[in-house]
Amino acid sequence: MPKRSRGSASREQDPARIGDVIDDVVAQKGWGAHIALGRLKAKWPEVVGAQVAARSEPVKLEDGRLTIRVEGGAWAAELALLGSSLATAVAQFLGHDLVKEVAITAGSARNPKQSS
Repeated sequence: MPKRSRGSASREQDPARIGDVIDDVVAQKGWGAHIALGRLKAKWPEVVGAQVAARSEPVKLEDGRLTIRVEGGAWAAELALLGSSLATAVAQFLGHDLVKEVAITAGSARNPKQSS
């Protein structure tokens, strides 16, 4: 069987790289923010530090806005002051500019390591 030289066939005939296919599907379905949020939740203590992570959790990422739920008003005020540095830390972790603003909501933050 003769070997095919690179570039002898059109791009449509070449197999696509799986990473490119997955990236295309993620983009078409609009799953990018959901995947990024899942990655962020998994590494939350590493991104924001153990003390902040113990009292907060990222709950939503939509249209560049990251919503973080925290335990009570005192932590909401504390994290509101850290808003831009949190956004910077998250953007550095995700490797792209998905987070343009941070919204803090007071409520019951679920820490998976503390729940049973």
